[in-house]
Amino acid sequence: MNGGSQVASFQRQVIAPLRRVGHQLKRYVLIEGLSRCAATLVGIAAIQLFLDRMLVLGLGPRLAMLAVLLGLVGYQFYRRVIQPALVRVDVNDLAAILERRDRALGDELVSAVAFATGAHRNPLRDSPAMVEALIADASSRFKRLATREVLRRDRYLRYFGLGLAASAVAIGAFTLAPDTMAAYVARDLMLREAAWPADTHIVLEGFRNGQLRWPIGDDLTLVARAEQKVPPALRAEFEYASGDRVIRDMDRRGENHFVLDFGPLATGMKVRCLIRRFGVDRRTEWSTIEAVRRPVVERVRIEVTPPKYARSEPFVLPPGQASADIIRGSRVRIDATMSQPVVQAALVTSDARRPVSEAHLEEDGTGVWAEFVPLRRGTYFFDVRDEAGLDDRHPVTYTFDLIPDPPPKVRLTLPGAGGMVVANAILELDIQSEDNLGLKSVELLHRTQRGGETADKTATTQKTSAVWASESLSGFVAGQLRYELRRPWSLLPLTLSSGDQLTVQVRAVDDQPPPAPNPAETTPQGDKSADGVDPVSGVGVGVSLAYTLRVVTAEELLVELGRREHEWRREFEQIIKAQEQIHRRIIDLNDRPAGEGGSTQRSAAYGSEARTQRQQGPRCKTVARQFDQILSELKVNQLATPTVRRRLSVGVLRPLRKLINTDLTAAADLIEGLGRQYVAEDAAQLEQLETKIIREMYSVLANMLK
Repeated sequence: MNGGSQVASFQRQVIAPLRRVGHQLKRYVLIEGLSRCAATLVGIAAIQLFLDRMLVLGLGPRLAMLAVLLGLVGYQFYRRVIQPALVRVDVNDLAAILERRDRALGDELVSAVAFATGAHRNPLRDSPAMVEALIADASSRFKRLATREVLRRDRYLRYFGLGLAASAVAIGAFTLAPDTMAAYVARDLMLREAAWPADTHIVLEGFRNGQLRWPIGDDLTLVARAEQKVPPALRAEFEYASGDRVIRDMDRRGENHFVLDFGPLATGMKVRCLIRRFGVDRRTEWSTIEAVRRPVVERVRIEVTPPKYARSEPFVLPPGQASADIIRGSRVRIDATMSQPVVQAALVTSDARRPVSEAHLEEDGTGVWAEFVPLRRGTYFFDVRDEAGLDDRHPVTYTFDLIPDPPPKVRLTLPGAGGMVVANAILELDIQSEDNLGLKSVELLHRTQRGGETADKTATTQKTSAVWASESLSGFVAGQLRYELRRPWSLLPLTLSSGDQLTVQVRAVDDQPPPAPNPAETTPQGDKSADGVDPVSGVGVGVSLAYTLRVVTAEELLVELGRREHEWRREFEQIIKAQEQIHRRIIDLNDRPAGEGGSTQRSAAYGSEARTQRQQGPRCKTVARQFDQILSELKVNQLATPTVRRRLSVGVLRPLRKLINTDLTAAADLIEGLGRQYVAEDAAQLEQLETKIIREMYSVLANMLK
């Protein structure tokens, strides 16, 4: 029964303390919720202030952030304050908490509290004596419990400190940075357009009332001065009339100056500075740069008149081309059209700004022209002034490189001639000459150094005795760009004797005017004779390589040719010997049983023999070339009798060429084929071909021995 003494005592000793703990627990929860709300409010407000301060947000983002702030704080307040305030703390719940903390109670405390606070009790089910005994036992055990252990005082103090810290941060922010916090309240809470406080002031030097006049085409240098606090970096933002914007970094100079070399100014624009900071740069007010014009060249026409000897018509450079390689002595006329009238003009050099020619002005002042003959390579431009005294700071330059007329190119060959000739030889002249502007003359030069002079004579005496003679060449027409001639040239009219030395070369001359003579300058070239002096060099003169031929008797020449023939015949004997060795090795390879030595070794052996066989071709070509030269020299020197011609041409050269072009190549191909796959028919064919090659080689050797 509720009115029993045991129940009343239980109410005082257990129920009343539990209710006090419940009230204190509710206060703890409410203070924790308020602290959480304060911390959330301060944290989100700090993020909101930071983002807006760094990014200078517009109205839309600020409104969104304010909505996020109110939503999160409202949610925290409802969940952490309102909902806990509406919760009723029951002593039964506290008793259950105590039992979970002290397992020794079992479920006696919860049962006792339920019986003590129960409104109705069933006498048939609940024995009064047992209930009183249970309450008495629970009361005795409750005395040993510390009810305050149910409360986490450390958590309460932690959240209480968090709330105090959040309040202190807010109060400190408003105390230490009132301007910033006032701007925050106005911008982010009241959603007004207010400016953040600034500690840096930027001044653009040279601007008056926010304007600057600058010539178009001049390099614009923007200088900004920082007053008060100097920012770590500064950028300049330019806005063109089209709306396009360009941002460029400025270089720091000194303590508080920033400089930007913008480059040539093309059009007017607006400019403002962006103060570098974390987040979005702070922007200054717009200033205006007004573009003014200097006189500049809009169009130019350059006409070049080559000198008369060039046989070329005057020509005009293509539009836009302001440089050219011209022949020395050319006359140049430059006609320039200016963007606006000028009152003064002169053509000067770009290196020393030295006047070259007086420039003539047209009546309207926009046309300027000058005519001159460049004396050296140089760059030129028009130095002009308009009525306001403005000049062209970036004038169009005209560069002319004076190229000397290169001397004619001359080439002389003597096909079939050797270093020794007889007095009645007939040389085959092969002459080629060309000049870029035209040839004036092409001549055959020759000189004879008589064999009667002794070897101990000085070079001066030799040079005096060897006089150059010239012969005109047929088919040449003055002015042609290229001349070619191939014809025989008989030495019989030169009345040569054995022991003489004949030097032959070709000289070509163009129309380039010679410079003033300078006897101190001599440049030996072209002549390969013993004296080392070239008497035919000069400006506009080209000479071929000189051939020096020794005149001998027919007997001496035949002895020399016989010696050379014998030398190369011995070389051909070595070729035959090598071919016979190849033949024997091929027979051995062909006769080797299929399994002997392995297929790999056999293929390698065939490959080696194929390489050796192919080397025979170049060796035979060398021998054929030497015998062909011997035959040519015999023909040039009129010593090639029909018998000699038939022996060397039909008996030696023709079969040699056949061997080189067909038989030797075919033999090498067959050997390579056997190396890839052995075929008995191919092996037999190869042996027959090798036998044929050796037989033809011996036939050639027999004709060499006649």
